[in-house]
Amino acid sequence: MFDYYHPLEADSSLTIQEKKNLMSEWWNKAFGLMVSFKFSKDHLQKIVDIGEVEFREKADYFFEFLNNAKIPLVIMSASGVGEAIKLIFAKNNFLFDNIFIISNSFKWSEQGLAIEPNQPIIHSLNKDETLIKDFPEIFAKIKDKKNIILLGDNPEDTGMALGFDYENIIKVGFLNEKTEQNLENYKKAFDMVILEDGNMNFINNLLK
Repeated sequence: MFDYYHPLEADSSLTIQEKKNLMSEWWNKAFGLMVSFKFSKDHLQKIVDIGEVEFREKADYFFEFLNNAKIPLVIMSASGVGEAIKLIFAKNNFLFDNIFIISNSFKWSEQGLAIEPNQPIIHSLNKDETLIKDFPEIFAKIKDKKNIILLGDNPEDTGMALGFDYENIIKVGFLNEKTEQNLENYKKAFDMVILEDGNMNFINNLLK
């Protein structure tokens, strides 16, 4: 499914609505497979224990700076399962009180098996429809903040700020692949573009 859908996700010739439909199709199929193969909380823990998920270089400074300065960090993730994100952050000692996660999650059985994904399913192209104000516990923590640094690896990620009453925003995009094909779209969407899976140095210097 990745080999089929991921190139379509990055295909600039398709309309946003066409790509949204394809991503919804992909995510629903993927979560359906996980349920049918009895995906469990034990599987989540094993994924974390294997340790193949890594943060960008200098991400440790980024998380610690925000925590020490009591700056809220909202993570809106369409990939994977929110429970796994929390486990990975906890394993690396980054699960600070200032971090709030909006992501996909499952309903679990008493035996710890995934029953079905909670709705609505967030995918890479509908973050603009996943408004922070629809998560009242998180929105209450940040509603009075007026400045945003928005980080994303997809032009449509800029929609994450919709529904937030900000005054200033700086948008930073991470362009990880197909640079020549995608650079112009990223430059239109973001104020700054970091290429080739770059580190967090620019963001950290901006914060300082």
